[in-house]
Amino acid sequence: MRGERDLFHVGVCDDEVGVRNELQRYFLQLSVTTNYSFDVHYFPSGEMLLQHYKAMQGEYAYHLLILDVEMTGISGLETARQIRSLPDRDVQIMFLTSYPEYMMESFDVQTFQYLLKPVTYELFKKKTLKLCSYIISSLNRFFTIKVEDGQIVLRKPEIIAMVKIKHSLAQNKLKVITATQEYIINGTLQEYSDKLGSLFLMIHRSIIVNLEHVRRFTATSVVMSNDEEYPVGRSQSKAIKDVYAQYVLEELQGRG
Repeated sequence: MRGERDLFHVGVCDDEVGVRNELQRYFLQLSVTTNYSFDVHYFPSGEMLLQHYKAMQGEYAYHLLILDVEMTGISGLETARQIRSLPDRDVQIMFLTSYPEYMMESFDVQTFQYLLKPVTYELFKKKTLKLCSYIISSLNRFFTIKVEDGQIVLRKPEIIAMVKIKHSLAQNKLKVITATQEYIINGTLQEYSDKLGSLFLMIHRSIIVNLEHVRRFTATSVVMSNDEEYPVGRSQSKAIKDVYAQYVLEELQGRG
């Protein structure tokens, strides 16, 4: 019996149908022979990938992008530069190319790996598995949650809030909220508070919020980036606002 599976979201951008079909077979084969699953979106041009990014409105769903260097329209290198400038600094990028000399040009867009065409399955497998291991081990930016049908790897910045489900039939159930999805998981808020780190703050006995997604405070609540409003514990209100003010100050100093 196979163990729990980690799900990775992937974007593939190549203007050759044959290459896209080949990678589709490779990802399917890799998911059959490993405990990894891949949700792969395919794009025939850099313009279409960038259009998708803009439609996401700042919520970047990919763990990995595979970009062809030379395409009709804008190149893979230029596509990567625009994605980094959005900025999406967390997504890992692999380039597809027939020309190794392009490797030097890619350093400024934080490339993880290169795949030289024609891509063999063994090379694809080796590099993709290395990348998956890297993502899972990057605990500072990535976070794994267990759901009913396996495991999902989320970026911590994606998480807006974690809320305890108040229902007699839902003991120790939590709702993890992102801009695009909600997940139900088992556990306690205290357990996850310790795992998530200092950017996540318990503002109420049943709610943890991500300070990166706080937009404003009212007298009794906090409003998040998804316009959800959560109550702030009365006795904790001043301390919570002080922590948030310190976070904002550190952010401003970091940008200065």
